[in-house]
Amino acid sequence: MAGVDPRITAEDLRYTRRRYLHKEHLRAAIAQVVNALLHARLEAIWGETTSTCASDSKKFQAVDQNLLTQWHARYRGPGVLVYWHVERRSVCIYSQLKSCTSSEVAAMLEGVLRHCTDMTIKR
Repeated sequence: MAGVDPRITAEDLRYTRRRYLHKEHLRAAIAQVVNALLHARLEAIWGETTSTCASDSKKFQAVDQNLLTQWHARYRGPGVLVYWHVERRSVCIYSQLKSCTSSEVAAMLEGVLRHCTDMTIKR
């Protein structure tokens, strides 16, 4: 967007981020979209809505100046992990950014406990 209008500065973008973009608001917006998708599904096409989800992480390469960037032994490179919880029919219900050395067990539990959607997950 800043590339389209030369009058928009980096400071303008930082102000917008500080003033309007908050983690809680983004999570609430994602929960609204996921809930709308779950409620709009036609059972004849998608089947019954389930209470199960899968979770997995994906490593993304990141620059060393990022505070979360760490060396990943298995992938042999610096990066961060994005950990997703995906409902059985392919809707992402929760995601989180993790360092390469953080606990995957903790990430799994956090997604099950804090997904903020109307979906009931069997624990």
